[in-house]
Amino acid sequence: MSRRREVASGQTYRRVGAGGGVWEVAGVRKDGMGTPHAMLRRIDDPNTLKTLSVATLLDSTQFEPVD
Repeated sequence: MSRRREVASGQTYRRVGAGGGVWEVAGVRKDGMGTPHAMLRRIDDPNTLKTLSVATLLDSTQFEPVD
């Protein structure tokens, strides 16, 4: 499986490990220092939101893309 290097709205990722859930990227923004962050919405509970750095989302030990 090829690893995505860019993160865009609509992509989905699964947290590695038990009970991690599947998350959809709702948007990507840069913080004040220019670091990109992804706003995520949990697929099975759209009211659950989180923001992570894109680097964390692309770390294969933490998240994997869902095709």
